[in-house]
Amino acid sequence: MIDDRAARRFVLWAGVVLGLLAFAWLFPGLDDVGIAWDEPYYFDSARRIQDWASQVVTGPDRAEQLSQEVVRETLNWRRYWNPHPPAYKLAMAATEATFGRWTGEIVGFRLAPLGFFSLLVACVTWLAGMTWGRAAGIGAGLSILLMPRVVGHAHIGATDTLTTLAWFVASVGFVLYVLNGKRRFLAVGAAALGVALATKFTGYLIPLAMLLWMIAYGRSRRAIAGAVLWGLGGLLVAWALNPLMWHDPVAETLRLVQDSLARSEVIPIATYYMGRVWGYEVPGHHVVVMTLITVPLSILVLSAWGTVVTARHWEDRPVGGLCLTQILFFVALLAAPGSPNHDGVRLWLPMFPFLGVLAGRGFGSALQVARQRIPENRASVAALLLGAVFFIPPYVQTARAAPHYLAYYNEVIGGVQGAANAGMETTYWLEAVTPAFLERIGETLPAGARLAAWPNVENYQWLKHNGMLRDDIVVTEQMPPDYLLLVARRASFQPYHWRIYENVRPELAVEVRGVELAGLYAWEASEEVEPDPEDP
Repeated sequence: MIDDRAARRFVLWAGVVLGLLAFAWLFPGLDDVGIAWDEPYYFDSARRIQDWASQVVTGPDRAEQLSQEVVRETLNWRRYWNPHPPAYKLAMAATEATFGRWTGEIVGFRLAPLGFFSLLVACVTWLAGMTWGRAAGIGAGLSILLMPRVVGHAHIGATDTLTTLAWFVASVGFVLYVLNGKRRFLAVGAAALGVALATKFTGYLIPLAMLLWMIAYGRSRRAIAGAVLWGLGGLLVAWALNPLMWHDPVAETLRLVQDSLARSEVIPIATYYMGRVWGYEVPGHHVVVMTLITVPLSILVLSAWGTVVTARHWEDRPVGGLCLTQILFFVALLAAPGSPNHDGVRLWLPMFPFLGVLAGRGFGSALQVARQRIPENRASVAALLLGAVFFIPPYVQTARAAPHYLAYYNEVIGGVQGAANAGMETTYWLEAVTPAFLERIGETLPAGARLAAWPNVENYQWLKHNGMLRDDIVVTEQMPPDYLLLVARRASFQPYHWRIYENVRPELAVEVRGVELAGLYAWEASEEVEPDPEDP
């Protein structure tokens, strides 16, 4: 790590500034993104947690509220759709309870993931800067800040952004302890590991991912002893954060593992990829292809540059080696038979901060090469020009992607239009149905209109119940309706959805670069489509 005190102070403040910039930039649009598929379950669960916590703090029978029966009733609510440990819901409950009266309820819940993302930007900046210098730190922070898919998830109240932050901090904390022996890094890493374990089953894979790094760099007594303390500390933190663990932690841990490993049988989510619908399993190249077409091209170039520099000096680049081993782990894991790959890049979101750190390493190296070839008095100009070349394009792309960040595809495939033509899924999580689009629907539908929706009609029933759809609109599963709200998650399409999507002009539509993400169809017009005799 860098020894210059001034440089270390600069890197620390650069991380703080970029983290605050991330928060300030994204906060105004926090409620512009539509309510994603899982959010209603998580928001309602957070409300239940708020009520339960209020009873624990001020209720007449606090001991009863902490009983196993009440805790399970509160935190095991709708386990089928809401199976994860509760750390992220506890965080959302806390931010909404603290700020919701000023921001509104939805923004109050979403402040938690935005806060986690802002902290992630700061941490990525700090790690790259402390390891390779100021330019690398700023380059890394900007790289993660300007990945539209990662930014999109920072707007959504779900498990993914907290898992991404916790994975990064847990692995980095352990590595820094092994490298310099400072116990505070081990403590922070263990606490972050506990947060990851208390957020999602994915967190239980972190120790497995770290084995690759330990084989390359951590074959020492300190590393082995640290790994044991790190793992045990993580378990204790996870059990402390998860009230479900308080009464029978071993049984609850086993139940979480069993539920997670059985997802292919319980919820076999399909994926639309390369022009066809795949079941729970997709081709092994899916993780690589999707990464290469959903990260801005200039950041991919910088990451490749950083990878080359790290690989050339593998033995003395343990932080770069951490990034490479983490990326290799996710590629191998997602390519393995039986691994879930649905929902775009969501399931390997924790890989992207490491990609950002490598991009920062690449930017620092590129600037160093440029400085060797130009007069010293022009070094600042060179830094500004390189920064503009590499970071203005992804900034423009991220800004233009709002609020449809999860529909972003890069220049490699020709943007969202090229992706649609290539048979890639352009929307998957219902977030394309924005509040602005719901308002247009309310202005269009006649009084008492019967509205069917596909997929996940429950989402729209929740929207109506929470005042985001007009109260007189009848949201129904019964066919035929007056209108059909069709989200273009093509993996879920039945044959007649395809025929409507391809042949009927919607009354209203959400479009990005000419690609329809969601449409409101009058059923009378849909009935005019020629039926398919093989349609069940």
